[in-house]
Amino acid sequence: MHRISRRMVAVLVVIGAIAAGGAAFTASNTVPNTTAGYGTSTITGATATDIAYTLNATGTQITGATITFTGDLSNDTVKAGFETNSLTTCSAPVYTAGTPGSSVSTCSGYTESTASSSSFSVAVTNN
Repeated sequence: MHRISRRMVAVLVVIGAIAAGGAAFTASNTVPNTTAGYGTSTITGATATDIAYTLNATGTQITGATITFTGDLSNDTVKAGFETNSLTTCSAPVYTAGTPGSSVSTCSGYTESTASSSSFSVAVTNN
């Protein structure tokens, strides 16, 4: 019998992750779930490809979020919030040209528990 090398296993894992990620990116108006301590994230008005959270020094609270969107949203408004709290305005999206090009917006001022938070919502509106 042939033995599968660790390198081959690593390659197969990467290919599987790319395939799974590609499927997630084709669905518009969604943000992939994260390990920040909650189970769902939703977005309306744009397609997000990534969300990165800023945590406090102990890692027990989310204090900010940086969201990457597909396309040029530099003329749009991004608002975000946890649970049923009101959405607050994030920084104006900064566009970086490329293929396909992306916009990044930073949201801050949160003190959301990583242990008990269950949802994060984002809305993008045209100005």
